[in-house]
This record gives sequence, structure tokens and C-alpha cells, in this order.
Amino acid sequence: MSRTVPFKQVDVFTSTPYKGNPVAIVNCWDLDESTIEQSTLQSIAVWTNLSETTFLFKPTNEKCDYKVRIFTPKAELEFAGHPTLGTCHAYLEFSGRKNVEKIYQECALGAVELTIKDKKLSFKGVKTDVVSISSDLTQEYTKCVTAPLVTEPILAEVGPHWVVALVEDNKTCFDMEIDYELMTKVAAKHGTTGMIIAGKFPDSEKYEMRAFAPAAGVVEDPVCGSGALALARYLQEVKKFDSSYEFEISQGGRLGRQGEIKAAITHSEGSIGYHIGGQCISVVNNGEFLI
Repeated sequence: MSRTVPFKQVDVFTSTPYKGNPVAIVNCWDLDESTIEQSTLQSIAVWTNLSETTFLFKPTNEKCDYKVRIFTPKAELEFAGHPTLGTCHAYLEFSGRKNVEKIYQECALGAVELTIKDKKLSFKGVKTDVVSISSDLTQEYTKCVTAPLVTEPILAEVGPHWVVALVEDNKTCFDMEIDYELMTKVAAKHGTTGMIIAGKFPDSEKYEMRAFAPAAGVVEDPVCGSGALALARYLQEVKKFDSSYEFEISQGGRLGRQGEIKAAITHSEGSIGYHIGGQCISVVNNGEFLI
């Protein structure tokens, strides 16, 4: 028997409608998750035709406020960045909760801590591993981009598995072209998500970033939270910061967007944390989905 459930569409990493990265959030709070076929959730994600669609459920982890399942048009993900922020924003609106500073999200990767401050949401990375990659994989990914890389690519496993590298500067990053067909083959061959390329603005703690995941059905992600997390982890690996470091990321200009991401690498009591945040705005409210 079909039922209707509430639905929102949230623009993430922007305060200006239609300039960030949209995510669809289907509120399944009042449904028994075990009664919903995965194929149904996947079909909805295909139909919305967004990079990600999420489904909000009651948590099974008593320490968490809600549970989210995240789908691309091709598959379910353990974790993704902009859907995490967008889902938290939607959850706060759906639930009517106000004046909260911390929210804990349950997802396939584990419990994700989110902070709410000054109308901005941020999440703390749960998985932030880096892996050196073979020279063959480095060469294969290098052939996918027209701009020369100025740092050695490294694989950052943050949920998605991103190959990350830097180019000379922000303009080089913005202007470069990609061989999407080749990158699709390389990513599929090695089981990686795709590639994050960034270039620093001169005399500024700001980076232009682009995210490519054609093998996952996302040729270029307009504004990518997990990619920003991978970049933060990569910068720590390359630059070896011994104290906390904050920087900004702009993304999406090539796609007509103006995404703005806040990133922080924190050093505290021998532990390093990686935090990614920005603003969200609901652009579709009071919708309903048949499920």
C-alpha cells in the first residue's frame, strides 16, 4: 500500500537559493524502515536525478538523533558531506528543534557529530584515512586532467575514496579540462570514487576545488562536502600542520554555482580533527513523496 511522506529539497553550502548543491530529503520518520525495500529507495533517487537523495528514519543508535540513508542515482553510500548537512538542516525543520548546538547523525559509516553555530552547520569527519597509491594509479589519474599536478596524488578514504592532488593555483583549477571517459575507466578499475583537484588563491587561505566522480554517475559535483573533507586531510598530510588551521573553499563556478565551504583542521591534546561546514537553505518545502 502506497503512503505519502514529507519531502524537502535543500541547497547546501550557500545562503543564496540555487547557488549551492541540492539534496532531496524524504522524511520516513513515521515508517518502519524494515518494511521499505531498498529498490524503492533507489528508484526514488534515480527519479529525483540529483547527485544524492537521503531518507530520514528514527535512529537505531540511542546516542543519535536520527538515522539517514544516502543514495546516488546508482548506489547507496556509507557517507556523503553535503547530504549530511542538508539532512541535518531538514531534520531540524521537520522536528521543530531549536537552540541546539550538537546533533548526532547515524549513517552506515557510524555516528557523525554536527555542530550548529551562527546559522551554519558543520560535521566532523569520522573516517579520515590516507593511503599512498601506486605509480601506475598516479600516472593513470594524472592523464585524466589537462593541468600539471604540483603535489603527489594520495588516496583519502573519508567514506568515499577520493584521489586528491593540487595544481598551481585557483585559476589553473578553474580552467582545467577533464577526460571524463578515461577517469570513469580508471576509477572503476581501481575501485575509487574519483578525483579532487584544488588550487590555492594567491595570498589567501582559500582554495578553488573541483570534484569529479563520473564512475558514480556524478560527472562533476557542484559543491562536495566529502571532497572538502578529503582535501583537508590531504593538506594535513602534505603540509604537516602542527597547530589548528582554518581555510575556505570555493566550488561550482564552472557549473554556474557559488558554493562556499568552511574547513578547519583542529589540533587538540594529540588528536587531529577535520571539520567541514557551511550554510543551508530549504528551497522546496511542504512537498510529499509517494513511497
